[in-house]
Amino acid sequence: MAIQLSRRILGQSKMSRLFITLWVLPTIVDGQPQTQGDIIDSTSPPTTSPVNDIIDTSTPTTSPTVTPSLRPSSLPSSIPTLSQAPSREPTDRPSSSATPSQNPSNVPSMSPTLSFTPSAAPIQYSRPTRVDIRYIPWNELDPENQKIAMNLDYTNTTWNKYGANPIEESSWEDLTTEQTGNASLLGYDMKSWDCWINHYEGYRWIDMGQPFIQVLQWFTSLGWDIQSWTGKKEAPESDFKTWYELTSEERFSAAQLCYFRMTWNEVEVFSNGGFPIMKPDFRFDHWWKLDDEVREIADKSLKYSELTWNVLGLGAVEARDWMRFTSSEVEAAESIGWNQATWDCWINHFRSYSWENLVFYGLDFEYAALGWTEFSWDGSADAPSSSDRSWDELSEDEKDHATKLCYFEDNWDMIDITPNNGKFPYPKPKSRFSPWNELSDDEKAIAADSLQYSEKTWNSYGVAEIERNGWDELTQLQQSHAISLGLYERTWDCFQNHYHSKSWISLDGEVRDAFRVLGWDENSWAANYRPPSYENEWNRLSEIEQSIAYRLCFFEDNWPGQAEALKGQSANETLAGEEEAAEEDGTEENNGTSEEEDAAETGPSGQTASSATQEDNSGSKCVFSGLTASLLISFWSFGVETL
Repeated sequence: MAIQLSRRILGQSKMSRLFITLWVLPTIVDGQPQTQGDIIDSTSPPTTSPVNDIIDTSTPTTSPTVTPSLRPSSLPSSIPTLSQAPSREPTDRPSSSATPSQNPSNVPSMSPTLSFTPSAAPIQYSRPTRVDIRYIPWNELDPENQKIAMNLDYTNTTWNKYGANPIEESSWEDLTTEQTGNASLLGYDMKSWDCWINHYEGYRWIDMGQPFIQVLQWFTSLGWDIQSWTGKKEAPESDFKTWYELTSEERFSAAQLCYFRMTWNEVEVFSNGGFPIMKPDFRFDHWWKLDDEVREIADKSLKYSELTWNVLGLGAVEARDWMRFTSSEVEAAESIGWNQATWDCWINHFRSYSWENLVFYGLDFEYAALGWTEFSWDGSADAPSSSDRSWDELSEDEKDHATKLCYFEDNWDMIDITPNNGKFPYPKPKSRFSPWNELSDDEKAIAADSLQYSEKTWNSYGVAEIERNGWDELTQLQQSHAISLGLYERTWDCFQNHYHSKSWISLDGEVRDAFRVLGWDENSWAANYRPPSYENEWNRLSEIEQSIAYRLCFFEDNWPGQAEALKGQSANETLAGEEEAAEEDGTEENNGTSEEEDAAETGPSGQTASSATQEDNSGSKCVFSGLTASLLISFWSFGVETL
């Protein structure tokens, strides 16, 4: 924020039609010479006797002066003097003024004011609408607008670097008629120019508190006063801070003065890695690498768990911005190193801001570059394609804008920082594959609630009705309960649903190619017709098929063919148990089979049905050998290292 102090010291009122510029003649006050431009303290005590070199007037002026004369006139003026400062002592009688004084006196008056009209309330400040053409890069402006900008002394360099063109030091009333005409062609008027271009820096301090301006409050919040504004003392600390070094209150005040990050800094200010604010490294450490105290605060006060900490963006608390925190949450977050700027950028990424608030702080530029609009932001239109793409699939320009929202590959892709040394694409959710009787009572209650698991459907993978649904088909309550059980979108879709709720075309490229290796194609996928490989037991799959199955979060216990084999084994064990019980009872009912049944079971070659089935199933080991060369190449592109 570059304040031009020389303008303020010399500056006449930029609202010349409303204020009279006064120049104090050289004179002697209290024995000290006063020169032009010196500020006389209106509250100083009067001189004990008139100054001899001042010419007396015998009649009052026809209109009041803005500042009191050094010697009173012989007769009172016909119109009361409008003093800019309160009187030192209360008056004996009520004021007959139709409007209240600008500043209250230090001592209440002896009697109430008699006002014949209601007091005129100050006009509420409203920030002018932003003129977006100023923030379009020079090379993207059409030739006509470039020509208009050049008439305002802009060049490629000064247009792209905010605050570099001297014309931006001038308020609207300092511009020539030709300049205001060109500025109007770009969409500016007095209010928008003075706020978005000049930021009121061309105004006198006394001007900014007027009812039709009302910006003094924001400059005061930033630490300015009349002495610093006129250069009699150093500018306040806020003037030397970058945008995200400002406190939340200072940043709000600066935004009211039409600043945002790019115009406040005037040059891009990046921390390590090209981010607008320093990265809080501890947030990207594994849960069990945190200091015990930090982990306890994150657990108890911010309601993190190991899963919601390790999966970036998963924690419910991360869906809220700082202003939605309770006082205890603010205290907890600050105690482990966060503040509003780091939380809203690095954790929330301003996602819980309304579109109006994004515009207020100039953050809509970044999200608009990623394809978002006001309507897609509030859910009344579809989200842009960028929201479904991985970091590697973003363009370089999109990555640049995402970086300014504190995104990088890990938090954009919401990776799980839990160490994953297994064969699966994501860490295996432990609780889901623990037997029912090993779950805690709370876990059983959660599983049985909205997810409607029973002991049988929990222990039999792929049987529960809920597992036919993808993550997006779950209700918010079901998603919350799934997270409590250690599952989230990626692990649910992979380990629970195995992507079967998705359409063929919507499958990720690698996932779709993996299914092709197992024998699926678009037609069989649409018809839900399982390929022969799914009928095999796990140990009958080839190494390549097993490696591909791991990519789809299958393993021996939840592989469909294994489940069918277990069902058959269970049925055989049940039948054998019934036969044994019948023999013990001494009955021969249903003990034997007829010769016809034996023949049917044995078959013409003398093989049993069981052995024939085994032969047929063993043949499916060659499923992979029938794949085309292109699918083999596609498979190798997976980077499966288990082969």
